[in-house]
Amino acid sequence: MKKRYSLKLGAGLVSLMAMGVGSGGHAVAQTESAPATPSGTGVTGTQMAFELAMAQAASSSAAKNSVSLPSPNTSVPNDSSVRSETVPGTDGLVRDQSYVEADTVTTSEDGLVTAQGNAELRQNGRTIRADQITSNSDTGVTTATGHTQTIGDDGSIQYADKIRYDDNQQAGYSENFASVGKNNAKVFARRLEQISPDVNRLTSVIYTPCALCVKHGETQSPTWSIEAGQITQRKDKKMVFYNNATVKIKGVPVLYSPYLWTPDPELDRASGFLPPKIGLSKKRGFSYEQPYLWSISPYSYLLISPQLNTEVNPLLNMEYQRQFYSGLLDVRLGVTDDKFFDNSGEKYGHSDTRGYILADGAFKINPDWRWSFTAQHVRDRFPSGLYNNGTLSLPRGGTYANFFERYNIDGAFDEKGGLTVDTRQLINQFNVTRQVSNAYFAITMASFQSLQTAGWLDYDPTNTTGTQRLTQPYATNSDFYPTIAPQIEAYWSPRSRFLGGQFTASLSGIGIFHKELSTNISGLTARDIGAPALSDGVTGYDTTRASAGLAWYGDMTTRAGLKWGPFIDLRGDYYKVTDLDAAKTSGEVSRGLGTAGVNLSYPLFRKFDTFTVVIEPIAQLAVSPRNQANPYLPTEDSQSLEFDETTLFTVNKSPGFDIYESGSRLNLGLQTELKFKSGWEADGLIGRVLRDQDETQFLKTVVINGATYTYDPSGLGRKNSDWIANASFKSPYGIYGYTRLRLDGETSRLSQGEVGLSAARANTTGTLRYIFSDALVTPIVVNGKLQRFGDNYRNMQLYARHFFTQNWGVSARLDRDLVANTWRRSTVSLIYRDDCSWFELVYQRNDSQLTRLNGKPSSSIFFRLNLTTLGTSPSNFKDVR
Repeated sequence: MKKRYSLKLGAGLVSLMAMGVGSGGHAVAQTESAPATPSGTGVTGTQMAFELAMAQAASSSAAKNSVSLPSPNTSVPNDSSVRSETVPGTDGLVRDQSYVEADTVTTSEDGLVTAQGNAELRQNGRTIRADQITSNSDTGVTTATGHTQTIGDDGSIQYADKIRYDDNQQAGYSENFASVGKNNAKVFARRLEQISPDVNRLTSVIYTPCALCVKHGETQSPTWSIEAGQITQRKDKKMVFYNNATVKIKGVPVLYSPYLWTPDPELDRASGFLPPKIGLSKKRGFSYEQPYLWSISPYSYLLISPQLNTEVNPLLNMEYQRQFYSGLLDVRLGVTDDKFFDNSGEKYGHSDTRGYILADGAFKINPDWRWSFTAQHVRDRFPSGLYNNGTLSLPRGGTYANFFERYNIDGAFDEKGGLTVDTRQLINQFNVTRQVSNAYFAITMASFQSLQTAGWLDYDPTNTTGTQRLTQPYATNSDFYPTIAPQIEAYWSPRSRFLGGQFTASLSGIGIFHKELSTNISGLTARDIGAPALSDGVTGYDTTRASAGLAWYGDMTTRAGLKWGPFIDLRGDYYKVTDLDAAKTSGEVSRGLGTAGVNLSYPLFRKFDTFTVVIEPIAQLAVSPRNQANPYLPTEDSQSLEFDETTLFTVNKSPGFDIYESGSRLNLGLQTELKFKSGWEADGLIGRVLRDQDETQFLKTVVINGATYTYDPSGLGRKNSDWIANASFKSPYGIYGYTRLRLDGETSRLSQGEVGLSAARANTTGTLRYIFSDALVTPIVVNGKLQRFGDNYRNMQLYARHFFTQNWGVSARLDRDLVANTWRRSTVSLIYRDDCSWFELVYQRNDSQLTRLNGKPSSSIFFRLNLTTLGTSPSNFKDVR
């Protein structure tokens, strides 16, 4: 049987690793593969170790035992985090130590060592294979020739006909170089040279991440590729420079540049230009936005992105992000100086400084404490004067509602921080929180800016026949919204159960300050925000509240399976309300609140041959003192009352502190669940609330034609509440459906709800939703009777994507307003995809108030392209605009 020779080498002999090969030194082991031969042709392991040690003038001991090598087809695990100069990796080698194996190993008198025949070298988790590996101890040059392969510890593979390197890894080259990365990205070069440790140069280069297919015996052009006459990597400058670069799609050149540069893709982040954003519209004309990423440090960057427009002045966008050891800071801002312009590009008024800031940060002080903030504001003012054909006087002016739409700023209303706000509102807040397993404390301060549309400056109330030209939307006056300074919440529970239940103590306080309640620009009234009855509706009132509570909820189960738990919930409030009118009327209110009751449920379980069923009747009896109305008390924090499955069994269904549910009520529900062996599942819930008398706090009054009417907008205020009905199902075929409904308690008419169906298959994904609300926001009177139902809101939404073949598909995002009988937003696209690219031809149509063009929907066609990129580059950073 033929012997094979293997060498275990220390630092200093083989220097191919910088080119994907390695460096080495001395110590040797012999395996039972080939017989010993005379010196100069074939040598024993001991002789080779001695001669190498002398030639390299290095001290190393001969290893007399065999080294166990992994199979040539077995990759060495990535153990770079374990391997060190003294601790070996999983292959038995310490850092920078190499192992060479070949059919024969020879040495000549002039110091040339040759590993011939299936030569293989391992170092630092990488493997190099070649027909021959030679090393000259006098010149320090190491060469691998013939079908060389370099297998990296990350699974990447590099090929070359020849690799040559000097011993100190200062220079070298590779001929006919090819590399296949772990992500299947491929680089081909006629020649790869390392000029110095900081400079690499590739000649006649082709790069593609796409699969290379062979058809009729010929290799087909990849979907896309980049070719360059020469590429130079400057590690000292952290840049890559290209000469004569050409981008090709299916072999057809589509872009040429004689000279360009990009950040070094080996870096996690580097300064450089990002892909531009190009657009064409009537409102801004031709628009070109060129982002530049300035990598300040490994932990921070500044993104500078000027937006240049042909019809309006430029907008300078910037984003600064800094990663701290305790959290993340992100600041976005933009500024310009120009007049207001509408969707057709027509300008109004005077030039002014306009801009925005969107900043947020979240940080951990220690495992229990954290703090966060948001700072959001838009400056987009219109001048004071008379509007609406002289019928609306705005002495202080206000803010336009559509700054972000005019300049196409994305992500402006993303939720940030601890407090959430309504749609199209910005928030400035500061929060400090402590949370452990049995205690919670938080203090928050906040103020708000609204960009909700309150009206149109160019609305003409005298025009009762013609079409209105509505182009200048103005926002709800932000002075109408309060400043919270501060809001304090604290809860504590013992770590063990108390008397068979959970005990909780709580403290809460808040200070709410209004600048004004003027309704001439806000679009709202004092009644809409829950001002005290004594408020004059104009003067900005202030509220201070302090609350303390104790609660105990039992949770027990009888031997028969009945789950029951008595509970008691006590709370005391103190209010001080000031500046209710111009005379600065003020008042103080103290009140004690409490609820006692019991929770009952009896889950029934039955298993059949093909399915399992669970039926659970649920009841909650709660008793509270009747509410005592007080004209000084606001209801401001309890306006967003939502009656659904999440609040059905809540003791106090009010979302805030100002309203506390009173009287005796019985919350009833029936919950079911079905599970089939075939994989189908279904569940449902139906329930309602029964009261001893109406809960007047949940009722509203409206005066129409001098008559006063009372109605129940929440469906929760009458003796018999609305019905809550929910159901959902899930199939083993990727289909899911659900419905959430509310039925009127008196007529059983559908009041509001949502129905949805989703499907997820190999080539198809889709969701269809129907959302409706027939409960009118402001009821009307018909034939002397209050009518609170009508076509308030009906919306159909569809998202779907389907691929007819492996490569071709279509997608659609449709939003249909069934009341206005119009498509609010529609996006339809034709898609082509493969393993390395995604092409999408998109048609988009918008028909919302803020996007209409001369009263008509706006539409556009654009092309979306996503190409797989090489490694990690700055273009991978999320550009949130």
